[in-house]
Amino acid sequence: MPLVDLSHPLVHGQPNFPSDPKLSIVPHGSTATLRYNISQVVMSTHQGTHLDAMYHFLDDGRTIDQMPLDWFYGPATVLRIPKQPREEISPADFRPHEHLLVPGAKIIYETGWHRHFGRPGYFDDFPSLTQDAARYLASRRIRMLGMDTPTPGRDWYEVHHILLAKEAEIVLVEGLAHLDRVPDRIVFCGFPLNFAGRDGSPIRAVAIVDG
Repeated sequence: MPLVDLSHPLVHGQPNFPSDPKLSIVPHGSTATLRYNISQVVMSTHQGTHLDAMYHFLDDGRTIDQMPLDWFYGPATVLRIPKQPREEISPADFRPHEHLLVPGAKIIYETGWHRHFGRPGYFDDFPSLTQDAARYLASRRIRMLGMDTPTPGRDWYEVHHILLAKEAEIVLVEGLAHLDRVPDRIVFCGFPLNFAGRDGSPIRAVAIVDG
């Protein structure tokens, strides 16, 4: 059963959102000093390919350790929604797939933006989910929304509040890679670290592909 890595690598000093902690991965000890190699890692809970807990924007929302494990694993559908830089992703982009947007569904959309990872503008010029599109997806009661952009939309405050609200509680998986290497139907696996009481976590996202 083939596995496809959907995660961007974590590399010391790589770019991130301006207000987030910088990623630092440095040697702490080596076989010469401690007789084993060990590294020190400092990073945001939303570094690289990661997922958001409801607590990320809502003080009374679920934290990572309060979210059921089956929210992070299961059959998923990849929607192809090619977009140009800064182009909007609207409800009209999702309505042709309405039969797939059912309660509990895990939905991932590919805009092509994953190819821009590491380039200038990756965090600024990404295709942007509109507030109307966020409200539409929330109304469909899907369980997970994955994307190849670093965040859903430039209206990040409003869009996150719509998707993470108690009446929606959609798991947001952001910054996915290599979606062009998988078919439209996959089994998605993307478990977070079990941070107690926290707001998100980097993940090793993997697509399990039949055959």
